[in-house]
Amino acid sequence: MKVIILCGGDGIRLKNQLSYIPKSLVYIDNKPLIWHVMKRYSLFGFNEFVLALGKNGDYIRDYFLNYSLNTNDVEFTLGKSNDLNYLNLHQEDNWKITLVNTGDEAHTGARIFRCQKYIDTNDFMVSYSDCVSDIDIGRLLKSHIREGKMATVTGVYPPFRYGEFIIKNKNAVDFIPVSKLTATHGYVNGGYMIFNKKIFDYLNSYNECTLEIDVFKTLTNEGKLNIFKHDGFWQCLDNDREYEYLKKLCEENNRYWLEKYER
Repeated sequence: MKVIILCGGDGIRLKNQLSYIPKSLVYIDNKPLIWHVMKRYSLFGFNEFVLALGKNGDYIRDYFLNYSLNTNDVEFTLGKSNDLNYLNLHQEDNWKITLVNTGDEAHTGARIFRCQKYIDTNDFMVSYSDCVSDIDIGRLLKSHIREGKMATVTGVYPPFRYGEFIIKNKNAVDFIPVSKLTATHGYVNGGYMIFNKKIFDYLNSYNECTLEIDVFKTLTNEGKLNIFKHDGFWQCLDNDREYEYLKKLCEENNRYWLEKYER
């Protein structure tokens, strides 16, 4: 099953940086954030990724195209362009990555729609590139299959930023956009989603097509959205404080998102 990772947005400017960079390329523990997201999926055996590139996507493209050269030990002779020998292999050699230019201005729904031709299974996964979690992806998949909904979204309890799901009897019964949130009584979208390919009928290629508002609201009204509740570790990166927090966790060897265990 393939994993679409959304790599759009305007990026972030952290302190001591002169310009904005894609949040997915902010380095945590000597690896960019998107690597940490992909590594979580890889721990559960999901190694096929479709990266939906947006603004400054060329930086992400260059990182992965040069990944083996920059992470392996190499031996070569100066002046001989074909004389390059990799002396070791990294653990990510089985990652299959498709780089898709989905446009600088496209919203999340449009980005997913533009990756449709690379999805060849009935179900596929979708994630953001700036959120790390110790979510059990195996249990997430089992929940999606068991409930039989068109979409499964991981619900978490962070500060409200993306919109809130109101849950009754394990199913989402309403979706409140972030602009209308007034109380702390529900889960928010933490990413780590699974969709049936029928969701493409709800998407389109217009830049304005937004998954979190346009599509989720419709799916909740139709009873086609399942919420997988995750009460474990989850953290996104939107500012310096969150960057310093993730950095501190790594310094203390508390990389919860890189640990696999049964709940």
